[in-house]
Amino acid sequence: MWAVRRLLVVGMGVGMGVAVVLSALVLLAGMGVFRGGGAPVVPESAVGLAPPTLPTAARTTPFDRTPASGWAEGAAGIVAPAAAAVGEFSAIQVSAATSLVRDALVASRIDPALVTGHDPAGYLRLLAPDAAAQLRPLFGTGREPEAQALVSMVDTASPLLPVEPRVTGSMRVEPGGPGELVVHTNYLFAYAFDSPPAVAPAPMDSVVLVRADVDYILRVGAEWAPSSQGLWYGDVGGYGYAIACQAYRRGFLAPAHLDQSDPLSDPPHTDPGAYFDPSTPLPDKTACR
Repeated sequence: MWAVRRLLVVGMGVGMGVAVVLSALVLLAGMGVFRGGGAPVVPESAVGLAPPTLPTAARTTPFDRTPASGWAEGAAGIVAPAAAAVGEFSAIQVSAATSLVRDALVASRIDPALVTGHDPAGYLRLLAPDAAAQLRPLFGTGREPEAQALVSMVDTASPLLPVEPRVTGSMRVEPGGPGELVVHTNYLFAYAFDSPPAVAPAPMDSVVLVRADVDYILRVGAEWAPSSQGLWYGDVGGYGYAIACQAYRRGFLAPAHLDQSDPLSDPPHTDPGAYFDPSTPLPDKTACR
Protein backbone atom coordinates (compact mmCIF):
# COMPACT_ATOMS: atom_id res chain seq x y z
CA MET A 1 0.00 0.00 0.00
CA TRP A 2 2.70 2.46 0.98
CA ALA A 3 5.59 1.22 -1.12
CA VAL A 4 6.13 2.54 -4.61
CA ARG A 5 5.04 0.16 -7.37
CA ARG A 6 6.92 0.47 -10.62
CA LEU A 7 3.71 1.42 -12.44
CA LEU A 8 2.84 4.27 -10.08
CA VAL A 9 4.19 7.79 -10.22
CA VAL A 10 6.96 7.66 -7.62
CA GLY A 11 6.37 11.13 -6.20
CA MET A 12 2.66 10.56 -5.69
CA GLY A 13 3.23 7.12 -4.22
CA VAL A 14 5.63 8.36 -1.59
CA GLY A 15 3.59 11.45 -0.73
CA MET A 16 0.39 9.50 -0.27
CA GLY A 17 2.29 6.87 1.65
CA VAL A 18 3.46 9.36 4.25
CA ALA A 19 -0.10 10.46 5.01
CA VAL A 20 -1.44 6.94 5.29
CA VAL A 21 1.46 5.67 7.37
CA LEU A 22 1.31 8.51 9.85
CA SER A 23 -2.43 8.13 10.38
CA ALA A 24 -1.93 4.42 10.98
CA LEU A 25 0.78 5.02 13.56
CA VAL A 26 -1.15 7.71 15.39
CA LEU A 27 -4.05 5.28 15.70
CA LEU A 28 -2.17 3.39 18.40
CA ALA A 29 -1.93 6.44 20.61
CA GLY A 30 -5.67 6.99 20.31
CA MET A 31 -6.83 3.43 20.87
CA GLY A 32 -4.40 1.33 22.80
CA VAL A 33 -2.45 3.46 25.24
CA PHE A 34 -3.50 3.10 28.82
CA ARG A 35 -2.57 2.23 32.37
CA GLY A 36 -4.63 1.11 35.32
CA GLY A 37 -6.13 3.61 37.74
CA GLY A 38 -3.90 4.47 40.69
CA ALA A 39 -0.90 2.24 41.24
CA PRO A 40 -0.23 -0.50 38.69
CA VAL A 41 -2.26 -3.62 39.43
CA VAL A 42 -0.75 -7.10 39.60
CA PRO A 43 -2.83 -10.02 38.28
CA GLU A 44 -4.60 -12.15 40.87
CA SER A 45 -2.14 -14.98 40.25
CA ALA A 46 0.64 -12.76 41.61
CA VAL A 47 -1.25 -11.24 44.55
CA GLY A 48 0.48 -11.97 47.84
CA LEU A 49 3.85 -12.51 46.21
CA ALA A 50 5.06 -8.92 46.15
CA PRO A 51 6.98 -7.79 49.25
CA PRO A 52 5.96 -4.52 50.93
CA THR A 53 9.23 -2.88 49.90
CA LEU A 54 11.62 -3.40 47.02
CA PRO A 55 14.86 -4.97 48.35
CA THR A 56 18.13 -3.56 47.11
CA ALA A 57 18.93 -6.96 45.59
CA ALA A 58 15.83 -6.60 43.39
CA ARG A 59 17.68 -4.00 41.34
CA THR A 60 19.40 -6.92 39.60
CA THR A 61 16.27 -9.09 39.48
CA PRO A 62 13.50 -6.50 39.06
CA PHE A 63 11.06 -8.84 37.30
CA ASP A 64 10.88 -11.27 40.20
CA ARG A 65 7.37 -11.40 41.65
CA THR A 66 5.88 -9.83 38.51
CA PRO A 67 3.90 -11.50 35.70
CA ALA A 68 6.98 -11.13 33.45
CA SER A 69 9.25 -13.18 35.73
CA GLY A 70 9.09 -16.28 33.55
CA TRP A 71 9.53 -14.53 30.22
CA ALA A 72 12.72 -14.76 28.19
CA GLU A 73 15.44 -12.14 28.50
CA GLY A 74 15.89 -9.73 25.62
CA ALA A 75 16.31 -11.10 22.11
CA ALA A 76 15.92 -14.68 23.37
CA GLY A 77 12.19 -13.98 23.60
CA ILE A 78 11.88 -13.40 19.85
CA VAL A 79 11.91 -16.75 18.09
CA ALA A 80 11.21 -17.15 14.39
CA PRO A 81 8.89 -19.99 13.34
CA ALA A 82 10.24 -23.02 11.51
CA ALA A 83 10.84 -22.09 7.89
CA ALA A 84 8.53 -23.49 5.23
CA ALA A 85 7.59 -22.36 1.75
CA VAL A 86 4.79 -19.77 1.74
CA GLY A 87 3.10 -18.79 -1.51
CA GLU A 88 5.69 -17.73 -4.05
CA PHE A 89 8.44 -17.64 -1.40
CA SER A 90 10.74 -20.61 -0.79
CA ALA A 91 11.59 -21.91 2.67
CA ILE A 92 15.01 -20.24 2.39
CA GLN A 93 13.40 -16.90 1.52
CA VAL A 94 10.92 -17.23 4.38
CA SER A 95 13.74 -17.99 6.80
CA ALA A 96 15.64 -14.90 5.64
CA ALA A 97 12.49 -12.77 6.01
CA THR A 98 11.69 -13.91 9.55
CA SER A 99 15.33 -13.42 10.52
CA LEU A 100 15.16 -9.87 9.20
CA VAL A 101 11.93 -9.21 11.10
CA ARG A 102 13.52 -10.58 14.27
CA ASP A 103 16.42 -8.18 13.78
CA ALA A 104 13.93 -5.33 13.33
CA LEU A 105 12.12 -6.21 16.56
CA VAL A 106 15.41 -6.35 18.47
CA ALA A 107 16.54 -3.04 16.99
CA SER A 108 13.21 -1.30 17.69
CA ARG A 109 12.32 -2.68 21.13
CA ILE A 110 15.47 -4.02 22.81
CA ASP A 111 18.64 -2.39 21.46
CA PRO A 112 19.77 0.39 23.86
CA ALA A 113 20.87 2.49 20.88
CA LEU A 114 17.20 3.23 20.17
CA VAL A 115 15.44 2.38 23.44
CA THR A 116 17.60 4.65 25.61
CA GLY A 117 19.75 6.51 23.08
CA HIS A 118 16.87 7.39 20.71
CA ASP A 119 19.07 6.71 17.69
CA PRO A 120 16.94 4.99 15.01
CA ALA A 121 19.79 4.33 12.56
CA GLY A 122 20.13 0.63 13.40
CA TYR A 123 16.41 0.08 12.94
CA LEU A 124 15.97 2.17 9.81
CA ARG A 125 18.81 0.47 7.96
CA LEU A 126 16.84 -2.80 8.14
CA LEU A 127 13.90 -1.30 6.25
CA ALA A 128 13.38 -0.61 2.57
CA PRO A 129 14.88 2.77 1.64
CA ASP A 130 11.46 4.32 1.01
CA ALA A 131 10.12 3.00 4.33
CA ALA A 132 13.12 4.37 6.21
CA ALA A 133 12.72 7.74 4.49
CA GLN A 134 9.13 7.99 5.73
CA LEU A 135 10.06 7.25 9.34
CA ARG A 136 13.31 9.19 9.67
CA PRO A 137 11.64 12.62 10.17
CA LEU A 138 9.74 11.27 13.20
CA PHE A 139 12.86 11.03 15.38
CA GLY A 140 14.44 13.95 17.21
CA THR A 141 11.87 16.37 15.85
CA GLY A 142 9.08 16.26 18.44
CA ARG A 143 7.11 13.81 16.29
CA GLU A 144 8.06 10.74 18.34
CA PRO A 145 4.40 9.91 19.22
CA GLU A 146 3.86 9.13 15.54
CA ALA A 147 6.52 6.39 15.71
CA GLN A 148 5.69 4.77 19.05
CA ALA A 149 3.63 2.02 17.42
CA LEU A 150 6.87 0.70 15.93
CA VAL A 151 9.54 1.50 18.52
CA SER A 152 10.11 1.79 22.26
CA MET A 153 11.95 4.86 23.55
CA VAL A 154 12.50 5.55 27.23
CA ASP A 155 12.13 9.04 28.67
CA THR A 156 15.60 10.40 29.39
CA ALA A 157 14.43 11.49 32.86
CA SER A 158 13.50 7.88 33.74
CA PRO A 159 16.53 5.60 33.41
CA LEU A 160 16.21 1.84 33.08
CA LEU A 161 17.93 -0.63 35.36
CA PRO A 162 20.91 -2.37 33.68
CA VAL A 163 18.91 -5.50 32.83
CA GLU A 164 17.46 -6.82 29.59
CA PRO A 165 13.74 -6.33 28.94
CA ARG A 166 11.61 -9.43 29.39
CA VAL A 167 9.86 -10.61 26.22
CA THR A 168 7.12 -13.04 25.22
CA GLY A 169 5.05 -13.52 22.07
CA SER A 170 5.21 -15.02 18.61
CA MET A 171 5.29 -14.38 14.88
CA ARG A 172 3.61 -16.11 11.96
CA VAL A 173 3.93 -15.84 8.19
CA GLU A 174 1.43 -15.70 5.36
CA PRO A 175 1.44 -14.63 1.71
CA GLY A 176 0.48 -11.09 0.78
CA GLY A 177 -0.07 -9.59 -2.64
CA PRO A 178 2.24 -10.20 -5.60
CA GLY A 179 5.84 -10.01 -4.39
CA GLU A 180 4.79 -9.71 -0.73
CA LEU A 181 5.40 -11.88 2.32
CA VAL A 182 3.60 -10.79 5.50
CA VAL A 183 5.08 -11.53 8.93
CA HIS A 184 2.57 -10.94 11.73
CA THR A 185 4.29 -10.18 15.05
CA ASN A 186 2.56 -10.20 18.45
CA TYR A 187 4.87 -9.46 21.40
CA LEU A 188 4.94 -8.11 24.94
CA PHE A 189 8.00 -6.21 26.18
CA ALA A 190 8.51 -5.47 29.89
CA TYR A 191 10.98 -2.74 30.89
CA ALA A 192 12.38 -2.29 34.41
CA PHE A 193 12.98 1.29 35.53
CA ASP A 194 15.39 2.52 38.19
CA SER A 195 12.71 3.91 40.50
CA PRO A 196 13.41 4.80 44.15
CA PRO A 197 11.84 2.26 46.53
CA ALA A 198 10.16 5.10 48.42
CA VAL A 199 7.92 5.87 45.45
CA ALA A 200 7.85 2.40 43.91
CA PRO A 201 7.68 -0.07 46.81
CA ALA A 202 6.22 -3.05 44.91
CA PRO A 203 7.98 -4.73 41.94
CA MET A 204 5.30 -3.80 39.38
CA ASP A 205 5.62 -0.12 40.36
CA SER A 206 8.89 0.00 38.40
CA VAL A 207 7.87 -2.12 35.40
CA VAL A 208 6.29 -0.80 32.21
CA LEU A 209 4.66 -3.15 29.74
CA VAL A 210 4.37 -2.57 25.98
CA ARG A 211 2.35 -4.74 23.63
CA ALA A 212 3.23 -4.45 19.97
CA ASP A 213 1.21 -6.16 17.23
CA VAL A 214 2.98 -5.16 14.03
CA ASP A 215 2.73 -6.62 10.54
CA TYR A 216 6.02 -6.47 8.69
CA ILE A 217 5.88 -6.95 4.92
CA LEU A 218 8.77 -8.07 2.75
CA ARG A 219 8.40 -6.68 -0.78
CA VAL A 220 10.55 -8.05 -3.58
CA GLY A 221 10.56 -8.45 -7.34
CA ALA A 222 9.78 -6.41 -10.43
CA GLU A 223 6.41 -5.36 -8.99
CA TRP A 224 8.23 -2.85 -6.78
CA ALA A 225 10.58 0.03 -7.50
CA PRO A 226 14.15 -0.71 -6.33
CA SER A 227 13.91 1.80 -3.46
CA SER A 228 10.70 0.16 -2.24
CA GLN A 229 12.05 -3.38 -2.23
CA GLY A 230 12.78 -4.70 1.25
CA LEU A 231 11.06 -4.64 4.62
CA TRP A 232 8.00 -2.47 5.28
CA TYR A 233 5.57 -2.03 8.15
CA GLY A 234 1.84 -2.61 7.70
CA ASP A 235 -1.01 -2.78 10.23
CA VAL A 236 -0.09 -1.86 13.80
CA GLY A 237 -1.81 -2.14 17.18
CA GLY A 238 -0.93 -2.43 20.83
CA TYR A 239 -0.84 -0.63 24.16
CA GLY A 240 1.26 0.52 27.07
CA TYR A 241 0.45 -0.62 30.63
CA ALA A 242 1.62 0.90 33.94
CA ILE A 243 2.87 3.90 31.96
CA ALA A 244 3.19 7.57 32.79
CA CYS A 245 0.65 9.13 30.46
CA GLN A 246 2.42 12.47 30.24
CA ALA A 247 5.63 10.86 28.96
CA TYR A 248 3.73 8.59 26.58
CA ARG A 249 1.95 11.52 24.98
CA ARG A 250 5.43 12.78 24.05
CA GLY A 251 6.33 9.39 22.58
CA PHE A 252 8.36 8.00 25.47
CA LEU A 253 8.08 5.39 28.23
CA ALA A 254 8.20 6.08 31.97
CA PRO A 255 6.67 4.34 35.01
CA ALA A 256 3.17 5.28 36.15
CA HIS A 257 4.16 6.59 39.57
CA LEU A 258 5.62 9.71 37.94
CA ASP A 259 2.20 11.19 37.16
CA GLN A 260 -0.29 9.76 39.64
CA SER A 261 -2.16 13.07 39.54
CA ASP A 262 -2.88 12.67 35.82
CA PRO A 263 -6.65 12.06 35.41
CA LEU A 264 -7.55 8.56 34.25
CA SER A 265 -10.65 6.89 32.93
CA ASP A 266 -11.53 3.30 33.81
CA PRO A 267 -9.02 0.79 32.37
CA PRO A 268 -10.29 -1.12 29.30
CA HIS A 269 -9.69 -4.55 30.88
CA THR A 270 -11.14 -5.26 34.34
CA ASP A 271 -8.79 -8.26 34.70
CA PRO A 272 -5.22 -6.93 34.99
CA GLY A 273 -3.85 -10.31 33.95
CA ALA A 274 -5.28 -9.75 30.47
CA TYR A 275 -2.60 -7.15 29.77
CA PHE A 276 0.12 -9.78 30.19
CA ASP A 277 -1.44 -12.22 27.71
CA PRO A 278 -0.49 -11.50 24.07
CA SER A 279 -3.51 -13.48 22.85
CA THR A 280 -6.01 -11.15 24.56
CA PRO A 281 -7.99 -9.03 22.07
CA LEU A 282 -6.73 -5.46 21.87
CA PRO A 283 -8.85 -2.91 23.73
CA ASP A 284 -10.63 -0.14 21.88
CA LYS A 285 -10.15 2.68 24.38
CA THR A 286 -7.48 4.29 26.52
CA ALA A 287 -7.31 5.12 30.22
CA CYS A 288 -4.96 8.05 29.56
CA ARG A 289 -7.14 11.07 28.94
